[in-house]
Amino acid sequence: MLEKIEEGNLYQVLGVAPDADQPNINLAYRQLTKKWHIDRFSNVDLGDARDKVQTIFAAINDAHRVLSNPQKREEYDAENDDGPDIGALLQAESAFRRGKNMMKTGAHKGAFESFKEACELAPDEIEYRANLLYTEFLLTEKNDRGEVVSKKRAGEIFQELDEISQTLSGKDWLLGFMGTVALGMGQEKKAESLLREASFINGQNHDVKRQLRLIEMRKNKKESFTDQLKKFFKIS
Repeated sequence: MLEKIEEGNLYQVLGVAPDADQPNINLAYRQLTKKWHIDRFSNVDLGDARDKVQTIFAAINDAHRVLSNPQKREEYDAENDDGPDIGALLQAESAFRRGKNMMKTGAHKGAFESFKEACELAPDEIEYRANLLYTEFLLTEKNDRGEVVSKKRAGEIFQELDEISQTLSGKDWLLGFMGTVALGMGQEKKAESLLREASFINGQNHDVKRQLRLIEMRKNKKESFTDQLKKFFKIS
């Protein structure tokens, strides 16, 4: 991170492309300030590294201050106009499409690697990031009920997808991702709410429909067991 700062490129400091729009810049800024805020290291003896963390945090704020101001950004771009790397953007789009095709066939590991490549080539494209996070979730270890064995990382994935949804609002596929992750964490009510919202936006989303059927099957199984208990104890 210090190397990026020393290079003096504000876009690299925030990890976004020169043509990134304001929502993407703001999202990158929020994520970085969470990561590098000094309070996050309150339980760690940083020693000499404390000054480095504070330098990084200050650089992140300076980069956002310039890039979030249209006039200052225009002046900065005029002084540092190298133009976007069109070749990298095209490669990123190709990797992303390849990942989408792999995900359709259930080749989740290959899809993850393709999305990772797309994100490295175009780090400001939050749609690429959302798909990378989702395939990471799909690859996590799960029990017989399809719930994740360790919920910590799944919770982090859900939180980041939720942040992305604040920028990419009204996307059925993104709500479907979030609903599936919530279901994998055992949060059935939240999952159903998200999936039904996704279905309302796009009733032809087959992945969403499949997850909703799974929830209904679980509900019916629970109700059936409850009915059996009532009969056994003669509860009306």
